[in-house]
Amino acid sequence: MLLGILVPIYLALAIAGAYLLAKRAIRPITEITKAAETIRAGDLSQRITGIATQDEIQELADTFNTMLHRLQASFTRERQFTADASHELRTPVAVISACAEELQKDLPQGEAVEPVAAIQRESARMHKILSQLLLLTRGYEGRYHLEREVFPLREVVASVMEELAETAAASRIRLFNQVPDEVSLYADQSLTTQLLINLIGNSIRYGRERGKVVVRASLTQTQCTFTVSDDGIGIQEDQLPHIFERFYRADPARDRSGSGLGLSIVQWIVSLHNGQITVHSTYGQGTLVTVALPTQPSA
Repeated sequence: MLLGILVPIYLALAIAGAYLLAKRAIRPITEITKAAETIRAGDLSQRITGIATQDEIQELADTFNTMLHRLQASFTRERQFTADASHELRTPVAVISACAEELQKDLPQGEAVEPVAAIQRESARMHKILSQLLLLTRGYEGRYHLEREVFPLREVVASVMEELAETAAASRIRLFNQVPDEVSLYADQSLTTQLLINLIGNSIRYGRERGKVVVRASLTQTQCTFTVSDDGIGIQEDQLPHIFERFYRADPARDRSGSGLGLSIVQWIVSLHNGQITVHSTYGQGTLVTVALPTQPSA
């Protein structure tokens, strides 16, 4: 009878002890796994701490921390170089553009006019690329301060469509603002405007002639979801995972006048607002971009 009572107790204690020992042994591996997850999320500032096992696991953790430190330093240098180069190149590009503009005024109509116009066009494009690179770099470094406010989305969409109306008219593309009046956002209005300029501008650039671009929106208690859709050339399925990469071109036949940074900036703006963005596209039929952003301050 005594054995019948003690054996289950000893067995339970042995199982509990084994569980605690196994959990303690696995904890360092769990910490390493969490650190790996932060890298996938883009955060290189995290380090593995609290591991003092004096064995191969601690050695692995120290090696992992050293690798993280080197990666962070490398990315920091790259971003600093991008910021410095963008800042320094803006002045010479502006000078080239101004000189080309003055030269174009003085030249008689002839063969030299088009090359000068090309210089002016490319200078303007380069200035836009440098400005966007600088914006992205400051954003990634956390130097951009959000100015959140509540504002009606329909009015912002209307102003963006008015700004892009001439570009759309050149391709006979119709713009439709179907955002209800009651839909509002709690966000940085300047960045939201930039986001919409990039998305609607892309839809116009890659839309088909006599096509359409439609902006719709819906509202819940916590977020506003809006879509920008077109019936243009679309994006192939295998290229969709890469469209947010800087300077990525989905198709060599697509319009080359853009900077290649528009969707990278869109993704950064959405991430900065703790929102979500998804892209659905059918090649040859069109693209639908869905963005979900908060509508009000968090409690």
